[in-house]
Amino acid sequence: MVDKSRLANTKGELGPICDKCGTLLTFGESCTVEQQYVCYPCYLELTGAEPAADTNPNPGLRMN
Repeated sequence: MVDKSRLANTKGELGPICDKCGTLLTFGESCTVEQQYVCYPCYLELTGAEPAADTNPNPGLRMN
């Protein structure tokens, strides 16, 4: 069970508070690292992970 002092109401839902930066999160937005709830930017910072998606535009794909 989550300690109620680590919870807040955000976007109409009950969710955790990021243990690193204090951002209010929903449980769907939160990541857990070593029993801490963290937001995605803090997760990337703590773990050193990088997104796997390539955001470079494809020059061969015509989108108007």
